[in-house]
This record gives sequence, structure tokens and C-alpha cells, in this order.
Amino acid sequence: MTVTWFRRFAFGMASVAALAVVDGCGDRNTSSPTSPSSANSSSITLPPGTLAFTQSPIDIDQIRFITPLGNLNPPAHAIPTDHIYFYFADPNARETPEARRTEFRAPADGVVTTVFGGVGQETKVFVRQTSTFQYYIDHLIPSVALARGMTVTAGQVLGTTGSAYGIDLGVINDTLTLPFVAPARYIGDTLHADAPLKYYAEPLRSQLYARVQRLGTEKDGRITYDVAGRLSGNWFVGGQTAAAAFAYDTYDPARVVMSVAVGALQGVFGINAGEPEPRDVSPATGRVTDTLSRTITGPLQPIAGAGYMLVQMTDDTHIKLEVFGPGPRPADFTTAAGTYTR
Repeated sequence: MTVTWFRRFAFGMASVAALAVVDGCGDRNTSSPTSPSSANSSSITLPPGTLAFTQSPIDIDQIRFITPLGNLNPPAHAIPTDHIYFYFADPNARETPEARRTEFRAPADGVVTTVFGGVGQETKVFVRQTSTFQYYIDHLIPSVALARGMTVTAGQVLGTTGSAYGIDLGVINDTLTLPFVAPARYIGDTLHADAPLKYYAEPLRSQLYARVQRLGTEKDGRITYDVAGRLSGNWFVGGQTAAAAFAYDTYDPARVVMSVAVGALQGVFGINAGEPEPRDVSPATGRVTDTLSRTITGPLQPIAGAGYMLVQMTDDTHIKLEVFGPGPRPADFTTAAGTYTR
């Protein structure tokens, strides 16, 4: 499937000139380590077992492509995203989500634990299937009243897709804890995030994997790039506010990408070939200068250069970072540089 560069945006209305996005997902990656979903589901008792998806949330023929775990879209998703996206509308063809609105079905059986929204509104729903597994869907406009304790069945029509170009599907696996350097910074949805598509039954599993926009045989993606004592991974400012991430692309997992959610020049950037990879940068490396080009997830297309980044690990848990626009290559940090922590 040929996918042009515009498709690599997340789901909101995009400004091509600014390469900016509002995806509507909200930033749930950086609040307290106990999410509303885990807190509200604690009193619902279900038997143990493994999650079993049997239904695509939207008709498989309506899926343009699937973006795996790890999408970057600052400021809302300044760090790799803990859910996957099913795109059903094509921004390149100027399709509006409203014009292509389609049925939204429950992908698996379960009991509703949390609802953000309501009938006729853009809504996010958490559903627990077993004592250790729950899933959530987002950008649903419900046609039925969904409430805590309600049972849903796989294939049940819950409503329609919403105002975004796609829908979200996430999995929370309480038996899985991802190896973040500072786990206390993450809510349960992120700390226990799992890859959804592997829980589908065949032949649907293979059909969905075939629509994932990612090179190579590994199609699930990932959200953890933290390496202790190295630049690679997530960085924060203040309490729980995600500021930057040094990761790898969801489409080409060999390509370094960095997300910046602070300062005058925000966005997702690639670096020139031959420049130090984040996993190789330590306090001993000293100051690093990266040549930046704007980028977004998906097949690489020529995009104008954006400028430069100076970054230095001042110790194992702090970095100094400054992004510069186009112009002369910077020789040193200015007073605008910020300090970020794990």
C-alpha cells in the first residue's frame, strides 16, 4: 500500500505548513502511576486468563493502515504512545472523518470499568476481560449508554467512529511491567502497556498485521527506549510533564527520531546519518550537536531542515537541551537551554 507523508500524522486536523497536529487522544502518559482505569476496576472480579480479541473494532475493509505502538506526537504524546491506531480516513484524499464515519464494534467480550464521555460524545472506554487484562478504545461516539459494570460482547455495535482520522486500541496487561528507568512517573496504562494485535485469533490476526505501517517482520512496535546512563528514552520537566524523547521510528525501527514538547521549536525530528545515536550518548560524551529535519511517522519523505539541537548529559539522570532553528550551527548553549530529568 502506498502511503504519502501526510498520512503519518496522528488523528487530529493537521496544519501542513506548520507540521503540527492535534490528535485528541489526550496525554495520559505523565500523570500519577495509578490510572483511573486500574483504580475503578479494582472492585470488579473476573476469572484469570489471557485476553482474546475476536473482532476488528472497525470493518477490516475500512482500515487504511495501522500505526503500531510508539507513535510520537508532541505535545500531547511527547513520549512514545501506549496504544495503536486504526486509520479509516485518508487526509491525503481530503476525506473527512465525518464523511467516512463507520460502525465501531467491541473487539472482545468484557465488563466496562471506566467511561470518559457519553452517548453522542467523543468517548474513551475501558473494558476488563480477565483478572489481569483489560483493553480500551478511544474516539468512539457511542450509540448506547455505556456504564461501569455493563457487559459488552465481541462484535457488539457500540456506536460510530468519531472526529479523528482513526481510532485507538490499547491493552493493559497487569502481569507485564515495562522497564522504564523511572517507573513512578507513569500511569498503569503505560507502565503495563501491551501490544494488542498479538491477542487476536487467526486469521484476523494476520489480516490486521498486514495493515501495520512498519518495516520488517516485527509489527507490534514498542514504547520503552530508556537506557540507564544514556540519552536514549524519556525525559521530563517539573513533576510529571513529558518534555522530550529519544527513540526510534514506528515505521522504520532503525531510524532515530526525537520528540520535543518544550520551547519555541516543538515537534518530531530526525537526525543526519552518522551523528551519535542516543543509546551511545553518556555523560562522558559531552555536548552533542544534532542536525535536525522535521519528520513524522511513516515512509520517509523529503521534509525541509529544521535546525539544530544541542544536548548534553550532565549526569546519569539529567540532560541539558536546546533546539535552534535554521541558521548557523550553534557553538554553545544559550540562556534558553532547559534542564530535564528522568
